[in-house]
Amino acid sequence: MFPNAAPAESARTPLPPAAPVSNWSVALYRKAEATVPLNSTDISQGSIPQQIYGSFYVQLQQQACSTSPSRSDVLLFRYQQQQQRNTADSYISPFTVSQLTDMKLSAETAPLSSTTTATRPPNLDQQTSSSDSSDNPPTLLLRAKAFLGVLVLNSSANSVTANTAGIIRPFLIFVTDEVFIGQLFDAYIFRISQVATISLRDNPEDEVFVSGIKKLFQGRCFYYATYIKTELDTNNNKPYFNKPYDITLCAQRMVQGHDSDIRFFWNRGLCLPLLKFNIDIRYWIPKVMCGGIETYRNPNEDIELWLISRLSCERAGTRFNVRGVNDDGAVANFVETEQVVFLPGQKNYSSFVIVRGSIPFFWHQPRFQVGAHRITISRSETLSFKSFFEHFKHLYRHYGRVLIVNLIDQRDDEKRVGDEYRNLFELLVKTYQSKQKKAKVSLNYLSEKDFVWFDYHEHARQMKGLTPEQIIDRMLIQNSQYSIRTELQQQSLFTYIDGNTKSLQQGVFRINCIDCLDRTNNVQLTLGMVICTMQIESLQRKVDVNNLVNHLRDMWINNGDHISRIYTGTGAIGQRSKAKDIQRNFGRAIQNSLRDDEKQQSIQTLIYSYAKDSYLHERSVAALLTPYVIADGIILSEMFRLRERFVKKEKIRISLGTWNINGDKNPALEDEYASILNAWILDGPENMSAKDGKINGDRIPTIGYVSADYTKTMPDILAIGFQEICDLTASNMVWQSSVNATRWVDNVEAHFKKSYPNDEYILLGNDQLVGVCLAIFIRRDLAPFVKNIMVDSVKTGMGGKIGNKGCVAIRLVLYNTSICFVCAHFTAGQSQVNERNSDYKSIMEKLSFQPPSRAVWHDHIFFLGDFNYRLTIPRQHVEQFVKNSAYGQLLEYDQLRKEHSEGRVFREFNEGPVQFPPTYKYDVGTDFYDTSEKARTPSYTDRILWRSILPNVQTKQLYYGRAEVKTSDHRPVSAMFDVEVEICDESKMHQEFINIYERFKPSNAQLMFHLKSETNLRKNQLIEEFDTYVRKKYGLDVTIVDRFFTTYHKHALLNMFFQNGEQARKVSEPKNDQLSNGLNFSKRLVNLNEEFALHQKLNLLFADANETMYPESIAYDLGTYQQPSRESLSTLQDVTVAGVARNESDIMKLIAMNDPSSLSTIKKKYGRITMHNFDLSKLSESKGESRKETFTN
Repeated sequence: MFPNAAPAESARTPLPPAAPVSNWSVALYRKAEATVPLNSTDISQGSIPQQIYGSFYVQLQQQACSTSPSRSDVLLFRYQQQQQRNTADSYISPFTVSQLTDMKLSAETAPLSSTTTATRPPNLDQQTSSSDSSDNPPTLLLRAKAFLGVLVLNSSANSVTANTAGIIRPFLIFVTDEVFIGQLFDAYIFRISQVATISLRDNPEDEVFVSGIKKLFQGRCFYYATYIKTELDTNNNKPYFNKPYDITLCAQRMVQGHDSDIRFFWNRGLCLPLLKFNIDIRYWIPKVMCGGIETYRNPNEDIELWLISRLSCERAGTRFNVRGVNDDGAVANFVETEQVVFLPGQKNYSSFVIVRGSIPFFWHQPRFQVGAHRITISRSETLSFKSFFEHFKHLYRHYGRVLIVNLIDQRDDEKRVGDEYRNLFELLVKTYQSKQKKAKVSLNYLSEKDFVWFDYHEHARQMKGLTPEQIIDRMLIQNSQYSIRTELQQQSLFTYIDGNTKSLQQGVFRINCIDCLDRTNNVQLTLGMVICTMQIESLQRKVDVNNLVNHLRDMWINNGDHISRIYTGTGAIGQRSKAKDIQRNFGRAIQNSLRDDEKQQSIQTLIYSYAKDSYLHERSVAALLTPYVIADGIILSEMFRLRERFVKKEKIRISLGTWNINGDKNPALEDEYASILNAWILDGPENMSAKDGKINGDRIPTIGYVSADYTKTMPDILAIGFQEICDLTASNMVWQSSVNATRWVDNVEAHFKKSYPNDEYILLGNDQLVGVCLAIFIRRDLAPFVKNIMVDSVKTGMGGKIGNKGCVAIRLVLYNTSICFVCAHFTAGQSQVNERNSDYKSIMEKLSFQPPSRAVWHDHIFFLGDFNYRLTIPRQHVEQFVKNSAYGQLLEYDQLRKEHSEGRVFREFNEGPVQFPPTYKYDVGTDFYDTSEKARTPSYTDRILWRSILPNVQTKQLYYGRAEVKTSDHRPVSAMFDVEVEICDESKMHQEFINIYERFKPSNAQLMFHLKSETNLRKNQLIEEFDTYVRKKYGLDVTIVDRFFTTYHKHALLNMFFQNGEQARKVSEPKNDQLSNGLNFSKRLVNLNEEFALHQKLNLLFADANETMYPESIAYDLGTYQQPSRESLSTLQDVTVAGVARNESDIMKLIAMNDPSSLSTIKKKYGRITMHNFDLSKLSESKGESRKETFTN
């Protein structure tokens, strides 16, 4: 999800060292307070009614050092009801955070007196205050082991319009129970076992929104560390590292003094809301790691074993939801496992790191699929290679040498994936060896021998009777065919003896199977046992090695369970008994089918935090690159407003076509694809001059609108949509055939290669929902700039139960602009207007992708298909209008135009000039409208609409027309557009981010009013007076976010928060002033260390590419991406749709799954089953009506 580093070379500025925290315990208090509602428009009204809300105080229970927050320090959280909704263009946090010191709680809840006097750093200007002496003292809610941060949910529902305001629900998350794991170095390690969530809205009903988050944290896979206090009076008590132990870092990186590895910092999104208010999170929130930790201690020999598996949050998720790689090069189930041999008495230790991760290109396995989980390669090599490159660029630069051990089968589906994996790696080697030759340098680290394909299952079948460890040791590690032993010596170990580094690990094994679970666990276990003996030798310690290795084996088995439980919901398979394996296989099936979606949503919510379901934040995924998606909304809003400073625009041409092909039954199509495609998709404007309406190999005529400035250019993107590409029979609604769709895709590709050899196109994606099919093609030279390709479909037939009606949608991001294509087929019938409106609404509400998740949240959206809206006048009147070419008058009776103009469908969408006759319904092969008994009224059922949400990004329609292809009862419709896309300059954008932060400081936007004289006004009246003062003097464009009173040395202090620091600075002048009633006051900005706050924020958003495990691995950098030659990259990919019957074998699997005993009977009764002669209705009849009902529902 997150790129590895900021654009600038020096991405991160080291923070000043923080004092170690030995106790993360906090107490949470609630105080009921009257809140005066904000009113930004009417400043003349009288007293505003009060509302009672809970304010929350988080208090530390122990001070880390004399300059850190003390036990008298609290974080005050206040929620503002008026700010709980945001617009599409802004995002104001609905709560404020203040750090108060010398906080005096009531006697009943006051903490024990602190033994340390708190002093503030000289560069911090913290406000000092005591609690207000109100009638409602704070009450203790809970005492927690740790405070994990603030989770902010934006529950904006999907909508037919982009500017949708959602309710923002912030939660405080606390650890209430933990399990002690052990002492490692100078830290205690704990596993989180119970958490509590507190709604800042003070609404218990909000708890339902975080139930999944609580389950996630309580899943026995999250850990954190605390510092162990020791007396540093002897050499033996010197700290292990020059900073507190960081659970996100391996020992080799700890010795180098690196900052946290944000790949493994799972609660960093929960920290970001506090950074807006300049809270030094290092003293309030521990770093949380997800994965597994196992330990064994032998006190008799003064030796400990530790196994720490850190799961990356870059592409986290569950088994069938997250596979392969993403566009940033992050892979699913990426785990860095560190094996540590530790001698606590001598403070010597040895560490070795090994990684696993999903195969790094684009592929997936459908969760619900009859027969086996067929693997689908969803992007071709051309579209995958850049992400493949980014993944290995990071591995080489971070770890040094990389040896790939690929464990998948060399047969069936897994062989296809393995071949593709090896092809891409060999291409990586060839491309960058060639690059080295041109640069006259030789790095000597990239070799085809670094890819080892070890068919685990085949070797296990050949070596029956041996344990998995014996098979792996004999056939892989000891096998001279592979370079495992040599690589172990070259990679070496990290060994630290007597305060000095004796050796460094210089590379890493990257091991994978399909899931990176069971087979990978066994291989890593065996390697770990070999490495353990090497570690003991490096530490020069005589111990019972066999005893240690036996315990290590159990640790690796438990480690496999931890990782498997996160990814699949059950422990690992193949390391315990067969009965246990059967039980876990069954458990995985239930987990994957019923619970994974909720877990996946919870993981995404935790990582995205308040970016989830926020239009502003989700758009930044495309427009501003991924790290900025979790940045503060005020900064993002300003970046969008000023994006002209760091973007340039390019114009691309998009050609779209929609056609209800009436089952694709006409054999005449076989020889006429070229003519049809040219007239329909490519040459519509040119063919408007053709007069011969016959399909004879020459140009097919077209009718429509062409803009005056149209010029012929080959399109950059083609979107081709079909309806009724197969008959809407009962069998196709259950076991839909993709034969026709595949044939069309193949013929389009063949036509381009033959007729336009210099304009190569590749299939970007395609999908099918029964009869609706959508295929997207793109120019090959644009492939490196495409990302975030997603597919979704929505059923609308029978109230959303079946797919005879519905849509298919494909989304992509080109450069920094998101584009969504939706192909739909709405309910038929002359009078079913409401049903068609309902189809549209259902589609727009249910379509969902990865961010930007909503269809209407894309920069450009094109909606095409057979919408089935009809003309409402008698047929003879329609024919008269058509005869006179009075299409404009005819459209006055069009149902779609009426519904659109009245705002019931396609709000914010546009349609070009319709200057062609109705496209439906014709007698096939003729120019005559329906001559059957029904004599349907001709109508404009086939349409293309579009919408662009950015006013400064232009979309111009060049053509809108139909082609006179007569092989269906519909005429195909097409459109052409010139569309602007934005291209970000990453360096300029990053600098603009810094500039905006500087302009808006202080980021907490907090101003304090010191009252200089006594007043008889109540506090709420004073608040209203100051609201009026600010609005009258500084204007209504100054937004007040929150205000409340505190007292200091018996003086009243009004704390007022504004939308940004720029507004706060404006109101801070003059320094002294008075209210209209004569009350004098002074003003002071609460200025914290803004430079420190900025660096702390940047360190959470961006990684530092220079902080690597092996310091010299920077020399292993692959450099900038270089697109290989056209000949070296395949454009082939799976064009069929997961879950459909592609061939006879698939049909037999489908039947066998429903009733295996019926196969022989069916073959006897119906003969050989083919895609052409198979009819589900016959099968259903033979098995009874109830069986048929099961299939069709």
